Amino acid sequence: MNAHQFYKKIKNHRYGFSLGIYLTAAIATGVACVWFMKVFEFVYERQLDLASIGFWCWLTTPLLFILAIELIRRVAPCADGAGIPQTIFAAQKFTGSGFGRLSSLVSFRTMTVKIVALLIGLWAGASTGREGPTVHVAACLFFGICWALHRLFKLSFDARSAVIAGGAAGLAAAFNTPLAGVTFAIEELSTDYFSNIKDMVLIAIIVAGLAAKSLTGDYIYFGKLDEPASVSVWLILIVGVLAGGSGAFFSSLLIEGRRRVIAIQGWKRYLCVAVLAWAVLFIAIGSGMKGISGPGNFAAQDFIHENIQNTPVFFAIFKMAATLFTYWSGIAGGIFAPSLSIGSAIGAWVASCQHGPIGACAVIGMAAFLSGTIQAPVTSFVIIFEMTNQHQMLLPVMLASLIGYMTARLFKAKHLYQTLAANYEKMFKIEAAASVPHSK
Repeated sequence: MNAHQFYKKIKNHRYGFSLGIYLTAAIATGVACVWFMKVFEFVYERQLDLASIGFWCWLTTPLLFILAIELIRRVAPCADGAGIPQTIFAAQKFTGSGFGRLSSLVSFRTMTVKIVALLIGLWAGASTGREGPTVHVAACLFFGICWALHRLFKLSFDARSAVIAGGAAGLAAAFNTPLAGVTFAIEELSTDYFSNIKDMVLIAIIVAGLAAKSLTGDYIYFGKLDEPASVSVWLILIVGVLAGGSGAFFSSLLIEGRRRVIAIQGWKRYLCVAVLAWAVLFIAIGSGMKGISGPGNFAAQDFIHENIQNTPVFFAIFKMAATLFTYWSGIAGGIFAPSLSIGSAIGAWVASCQHGPIGACAVIGMAAFLSGTIQAPVTSFVIIFEMTNQHQMLLPVMLASLIGYMTARLFKAKHLYQTLAANYEKMFKIEAAASVPHSK
C-alpha cells in the first residue's frame, strides 16, 4: 500500500481514526498522570525541611521559591498557579481548530515548566497539591498529542474539545474519580449552559432525595452496606455554612492577595517572594503540625479516621495561611488537596464542639469548603463521594456542598477559577470573544 492509498483509507475511515487519536491521547494522559503522582510523592518525602537539613532550610526555601517563580516568568508565564484557570481560559477561547498564539496556554513547554516548577516548590516546603497542576499537565499533553496526530494524518481537530477532554481526564486521574472528571468538564470547563441552571438542578435533586428518604428510610436497591455514624441535618447545616463561608473567604483572599503581589515590580518582587517563603516555613516549623507543607492529605486522613494528631481549628487556620502565602508567591501549585485538608479540619472541629461524629463531619466539611472555594458543588460532592466510597454519606455530602456553594454566593464571593482565568485576557491582550485561527 503506497502513501496515497493509505491516506485515502484514512479519509474513508475518518471517524475511526479520530477516535483512535483521542484514545491514544487518553491512554498517554492517564499514564503520565500516574507518573506525575509518583514523582510528586517522591519529592514530597524528601522535602528540605528543618528535620532533613536543619537551619539551612531558612536559606534553601526562599531561594528555591525564587528559582521556581523565575523559571515560570522567564520561560513559560502560563505555567504559574494551579493550572485550572489556564485550562478554563483555553477551553473558552479555542474555537474549532483556531487557537493561534493562545497555544502557549497548553504547550509542551508550559507543561514541562509546570512540572519542574511545582516539584521545586514542593521540595522547598510549599503548601501545595498536585491535583490542579495535573489538570493543566493533562490538558497540555492531551492537546499536544491530538495536535501532533492531526498534523500527521490531516484529520479534523477540535482544539476546544481536546482541552476539555484533557483537563477532565487529568482531574479524574489525579483523584482516581472518573465521575468527577465528567462533572468537572460540565461544571467548570464548559459552563455555557449548566451554570445558569446549577442552583435549581441541585436543589431539585437534593430535596427530592431527602423527601424520598424520609418516606422510604434507608432503602437501598441492592442491599445495605456498613455505614458511618449518622449526622443530623442541623449539624450538616452548621458545618456547611461555616466551611462554605470559610471557603469563600479563602478564595477571596487568594484572588486579592495574588493581584496585589503581581503589581510588585523590580527588586521588591524577589523580596516579597522570599518573605512569603519564610512565612510558609515559619508556620510549618512554629506550629509543629504534620501536613502544613505539601498537600495536607495525610492530615485529612487522620481527621476522617478520628485520629486527632493536630488540633483541628489551629490546623485549619495554619494550613489556610500557608496555602495563601504559597499561592500569592506565584509558585506553580494546586489548592484542591489543601482545601480538602482545611475543610476536614473545620468539620472535625465543629463535630468536637457539638459532640458529633468527627469522621463523618470531616468528610462533610471537605465537600462544603471545596464547594465554597471553587463554587463547583457538583464536582465537589462527586469527588468526595468517589474518594470516600461511603454511599450512605451521599445525601449529607450533597447537602453540605450545596450549602457551601450557596453560602459563598450569599457572601458574593467571586468564582475562583473563572476570575483567575480572566487574568489571561490581559496577558494576551484580547477581547472576550477573540481567537486567532492557526490552521485547519
